[in-house]
Amino acid sequence: MKFLLITLVCIAAAYAQTRIPSKPNVRNLPADTLRDFPGACFGSTACQIYQIGESWPLSPFCGKATCLRDGNRLFERVEDCGLKPKESPGCRVANDGDLQKPYPACCPVYECQEGATLLFPSQEEIQAAARDAAAKNAAAARGASPQQNGAARPSAGPPRN
Repeated sequence: MKFLLITLVCIAAAYAQTRIPSKPNVRNLPADTLRDFPGACFGSTACQIYQIGESWPLSPFCGKATCLRDGNRLFERVEDCGLKPKESPGCRVANDGDLQKPYPACCPVYECQEGATLLFPSQEEIQAAARDAAAKNAAAARGASPQQNGAARPSAGPPRN
């Protein structure tokens, strides 16, 4: 019996996992405003006006914003789940990350096996990804232009001899 108990404890220890919540990200952004509602923030995700001190969800994203004032300047304090981790062997998303739940309950929680490390992109990787995305967007914009993709230009009239 003791052997069975020791074996079960060892197996449980081998499969021990650590739960790691998302690392929240907080930043201040200039508030969206409407000329008809000076002194209030416009929550574009909710399509509503919010007074100073009021918060709103950022659905369909996981986060919330709060309308704040600094002197004459309105800003939104935006809180979200933060950076997504890279593919990390031995780690997985432990919850469903249900976007219907209010922030921060909608944030993913990661579970890593003992000895595994949840890996996050470095600043250099983030900047490289941003440059790649910008280059792809620029190439797509150039490709959409008839002059750039080889399409015939409209004629100004019949050809001259």
